[in-house]
Amino acid sequence: MERFTRLEISAEDRLGMTSEILKVLHKLGINLHSLEVFPRKVRVKTEVLEEGRLQIIQRDLKNVQGVDSVGVVDLFDFEKSERRLLAILDAIDEGIVAVNKEFRVELFNSYCESVFKVKKEDVLGQDIRRLMGPDSPLLRLIQDGIAWKNKEVSGHNQWGDSHYIINGRPVRDDDEHIIGAVASVKDIRKAIELANAVSRTTEGAFKEIVGSSQAIERVKKMCVAVAKSNSTILLRGESGTGKELFAKAIHRLSKRRDQPFVTINCAALPDSLIESELFGYARGSFTGAAQSGKEGLFREADGGTLCLDEIGELSVRLQAKLLRVLQEGVIRKIGSNREEQVNVRIIAATNKNLEEMMRQSLFREDLFYRLNVVPIFLPPLRERKEDIPLLVNHFIAVYSEKLNRRVSGTDMAFMDKLFKHDWPGNVRELQNVIERALVLGDDDILSLQSLALSLEHSAQKSGEGDAPQPFPPGRKNLNLRRAVQMCEREVIEQALAQSKSYRAAARILGISHTALMKKVKRYELSS
Repeated sequence: MERFTRLEISAEDRLGMTSEILKVLHKLGINLHSLEVFPRKVRVKTEVLEEGRLQIIQRDLKNVQGVDSVGVVDLFDFEKSERRLLAILDAIDEGIVAVNKEFRVELFNSYCESVFKVKKEDVLGQDIRRLMGPDSPLLRLIQDGIAWKNKEVSGHNQWGDSHYIINGRPVRDDDEHIIGAVASVKDIRKAIELANAVSRTTEGAFKEIVGSSQAIERVKKMCVAVAKSNSTILLRGESGTGKELFAKAIHRLSKRRDQPFVTINCAALPDSLIESELFGYARGSFTGAAQSGKEGLFREADGGTLCLDEIGELSVRLQAKLLRVLQEGVIRKIGSNREEQVNVRIIAATNKNLEEMMRQSLFREDLFYRLNVVPIFLPPLRERKEDIPLLVNHFIAVYSEKLNRRVSGTDMAFMDKLFKHDWPGNVRELQNVIERALVLGDDDILSLQSLALSLEHSAQKSGEGDAPQPFPPGRKNLNLRRAVQMCEREVIEQALAQSKSYRAAARILGISHTALMKKVKRYELSS
C-alpha cells in the first residue's frame, strides 16, 4: 500500500494564506499528493518525508505570517471515515460496485471479488464492460436513470463465469444529473439459500401478502396454526383475494416446505385435460398420448402440497375420483389398472357457494366434508380498506420498475376515489387499476387524470355521477390497437367480477371457455 506523510496546518483565515503555504512547499521541492483547504486549517498529503526534512518543512511553514502550528497526523478525518466505510462494505455478505458516468469502476468490495473471480486492484478505474460485458444493466441505468431490483445475470469475462442477482440505482448530483450508479450483487447460489431460509420464517412466508389490517392479520395467524398439521385446507373467498398466495404461505410454513408446491386452476382446462393433468396417463392410453405416458400433478407433488384452485369447477365425475385420493391416498393413471400410493397435502380454494352447489347436486357432499377440515375465509378488499394505501404503494413500486416509470405516490383525490370503490374484483382489480394508471399517466404523482378505469359502481354509490372518460387528458393519441386491448381487458375484468367463475364469465361474454382462458392469460388476469 502506498504511504504518505500528512500535515495539518492551523492558520488564520486570510486572503493569500494557502498561496504562501504552497510557495514554501514548492521552494522545498515537496511532491504534493493532495491539498485540502478549510477555514483556519490546511491539510497537505505529501510523499513520505524523513525526520530531518520534515523538521525543515515545519520550521519554514511556521515562519509564514499567520501560521499557528504544523502537526503530523496518521490519517485525515475523511480518510478515517472512508476506511471505516470500506471496512463495512468488505464485511457485509453482499457485493457492492459503484461506477461513474464514464462507466469506470470506483468501488468494488471483497464480496465482488469472489463473484467475479478478480481482485479489486485489477478492476478499479477500469471500464465496467470489461467486468460485466457490453450488455451490463448498469450501462442502461446510467443512461436512463431508472432504478431496478433483482435482475438475474449470467456473465463471462476474461477472469471466468459469473451468475448473480443485481440491484441498481443511479447516483445524482444536486441538480438531479446522473453522475454514476451503484449496485448490490448477490451470488445466485447464496441468493437462493437466503430466499429459502427467509421463506421458512413467518415474515418470509407472507412476503407476497400486503396488508396489516386486523382482518388480514387474523387470516395470517390461522395459516400459521394450520401449517403445522397435514390436514386438508379449504380456502374460501371472492375472486382476487389472494387464495393461491395464502396456499403458498401455508406450504412454506409447513414441514413439507422443502418438497414441491404444485398448483392447478380447475377452471382453466376442459374436464378431460384436467383429469390427465392431475392423474397422468399410461403409454398408449388414448390417441395422441405420449408414447412414454405422463406423470400427473399428484405424482409431481408427492411429498409436498397440491393446490386445487377453483375446486368448485370440477365435474361431479372428477370429484368422485378426487375423493378416492383423499380417502385412500392412491391414484390411478388414465388407461392403467395399477394404483400408486401418493403422499400429498391438499389445499383447495374456491369462490363458489359450495353449500348451495350441494343442494343443487353440483358438488358432492362427501367431498365437501373431506375438503372442509380446516376452512379459512379470506376477507374481500372492501372489508379491509385500511390496507389500500399499502397495496397501492406496493403496486406502484412493482409497475414503476416494470414500465420504467418514476412514480412516487398518489394525490389525495386519487386515493379518495379508491376508498369509495367497492372493489368487486378485490386486490386483483386494484392491481389492474394501478397498472393502468401508470401506463396512461405521465406525471410523477398518480392523479384522477391518470385513473383510466371507469368506476361506475363507486360513482353510483357516492353520487358523483360523472361520466367516465375513455382516456385521461393528454393521452387521446393512444393507438387503436392499444385502445381495443384496453377496452377488451376491462370488459373481461367486469365479467369476471360479476360472475366469479371463468365458465360463467365466458357465457356472459358470448365466447368459448377456451377463448376466454387465452385472453385471461394474455392480459395476466388469472389467479
